[in-house]
Amino acid sequence: MEEILVYFSLKYQGDFMKILEALQKKEIVTKEERKKALESVECCYTTIISEDYPYALQDIKCPPFVLFYKGNLELLNNDLVNIVGTKKNDEYGKKITQSVVKTLIENDVTLIEKNNQGIEKVVVDTVQENNKEVIVVLNDGIGCETNQTLIDSIQQNGLVISEYPGKKKKTKKSSMFSRRLSTGLSSKVIVTQSGIKSESMVSVSYALEAYKDVYVFPEAYDSKFKGNNKLIKEGANIITNMEDLVDN
Repeated sequence: MEEILVYFSLKYQGDFMKILEALQKKEIVTKEERKKALESVECCYTTIISEDYPYALQDIKCPPFVLFYKGNLELLNNDLVNIVGTKKNDEYGKKITQSVVKTLIENDVTLIEKNNQGIEKVVVDTVQENNKEVIVVLNDGIGCETNQTLIDSIQQNGLVISEYPGKKKKTKKSSMFSRRLSTGLSSKVIVTQSGIKSESMVSVSYALEAYKDVYVFPEAYDSKFKGNNKLIKEGANIITNMEDLVDN
């Protein structure tokens, strides 16, 4: 059955609904097709019925049937926290994020990020500068050439995962949809700096849907980044000092 899941994931490029439909219709797959599919996979993988499939993903919306990865999959068993924020952060956002990262990794927390832009790039860079492990969730195929430098730098001391195989290109849908993995695998989500319409709000929505706690740093009243204060107004946990990060 694992081989069939991998075959469908490759055939339908990780599209959850298409894979589900193929399974429901009991689409026929030959032994030769399964063999050829497995031989084409150039990374490690785990399926939703495999023993090493991360338990936390079984509780999220549309758990991926196959998770492709490079690096140390056992990192998913650690205490994971997801830090999110705007793609166009300012110096204050960068400074706060760096302080948060250093506090968490000093307390043996492993960080899991959805991509490598803005605030999330600051997280990945800071973790690597401190020679700690980090997990990155890709929003496109794990075999895309654009990801190779990132993968090479991370898998030596971390983990890269994707529900999309091969060289599938990212789309707006996959960029948003992949956020359910990083939030679903985390114990909590921390927003260091965000705009009202930034993608980080998608992560917050997934976190709330999965009953995960959301922690937010307040911004100055005249800041152009209005997202954090809006979340606080709506009931998010406010962070007033770094001790709040490890005491909860």
